Amino acid sequence: MRQSAWLLSLVVLGASACGSPSPPPPPPFQATVNVKDLMLNVLDPAADGVWESVGTVATIEGVFEKFPATDDEWAGVRGYAIQLAESGNLLMLPQRSNGSAEWIADAQALITQSGRALKAIEAKDKDALFTIGGDIYDVCTSCHNKFVVQAPAAPAARP
Repeated sequence: MRQSAWLLSLVVLGASACGSPSPPPPPPFQATVNVKDLMLNVLDPAADGVWESVGTVATIEGVFEKFPATDDEWAGVRGYAIQLAESGNLLMLPQRSNGSAEWIADAQALITQSGRALKAIEAKDKDALFTIGGDIYDVCTSCHNKFVVQAPAAPAARP
């Protein structure tokens, strides 16, 4: 009896190790627009919304600080930060990332910095939001320096 229980355990263990099911295929994500359109219509307006929400403005009338002053204004900036964070996920879609580890790392950095912005917004910390806006800018610039294809220079004019 002892031997058969031991043998049965061994058979069950062996069978479970051999027949592990393969993971299900990923959902059929479908990119609707190319990266350029995603940048122009989603990421750029969201980034501008965060960047333009805080700062120092100098006019003829004087110098003043700009920052969200009401709950509604903070909510608007929060919406932009959410768009940025979720856009990082959109950038990682296989059709956009092509499996590039560098591309994915930059998209994850955008998510991380946007998450930091959300925490600053929840705390209504305009100084932290200003600093994090710079960090978001650095992430964007780093990615653009690696992946944005520069248009060729126009041919020189003929005399």
